[in-house]
Parts: sequence; structure tokens; C-alpha cells
Amino acid sequence: MTATLESGKGGDVKIASTTLGEVLRWTFTKRVNSNRFGTSASGGFKRSVGGVKEGSGTISMKFDVGAANTIAEGSAVTLKLYLDSTHFYSVPALVTSCQVMTDMDTGDAIGSEFSFDTDGAWVEPSLP
Repeated sequence: MTATLESGKGGDVKIASTTLGEVLRWTFTKRVNSNRFGTSASGGFKRSVGGVKEGSGTISMKFDVGAANTIAEGSAVTLKLYLDSTHFYSVPALVTSCQVMTDMDTGDAIGSEFSFDTDGAWVEPSLP
């Protein structure tokens, strides 16, 4: 079976229908708590059962000093994390931190990075 690979160049982040800004990259890590145990029937090996799911991620972007602040630490938002122009994760989230970065050495555009934790169930994208 040949893998179908796609470029991430069409990715984006929106809150409702509003584009967050000039996003460079985003990450979304999904996890399930693993409850491990050994029993009289496990033959000396631990078993695992999936528990509660949780997620977290980051959004890296260029900072627009003239734009209204649409996201800040402590904000409860529903993020739409686009893989391409039509497929996205819908993620209820709490913004946990905001970092602003300037580089006087290179003069690069001011950047920012937001971290978030999921706040309930997210919706997976429907993939072709």
C-alpha cells in the first residue's frame, strides 16, 4: 500500500470563522491515560486499559501589533486546526500560556506562541 502524503502548506487556525493570524505551525498532541496493572491471570506481565483522554498543543505565529487580541492566556476558545482547506480538528481549549518573541540580532518579524489544553471532547477531521 502506497502512503498518500500531503503538504501542510494549506494548514490554518480559526476561532469560529475568524482566522487567528499568520500562523507558522500548530501542534496537537492527543493522549489517553493508560491504567497498568498485573493480576493473577496476567502471567507476570502488566496489562493496560485506556482511561480518560486529554490533549494539548501549540500555535506558532507572527505577531500583528495592529490586530485586536483574539486569543490570550486564560481564554476559553474552540480552535479549528486546519490540516488543509477543508479538513480540521474542532478543539474546545483553554489557552494556558502566551509567549512573545523578538530577535534584535536578525530583525525577524515579532513572533508569538500559544499553548493550550483541551477542555472536553474534540472532533476529528473527516478524512477522504
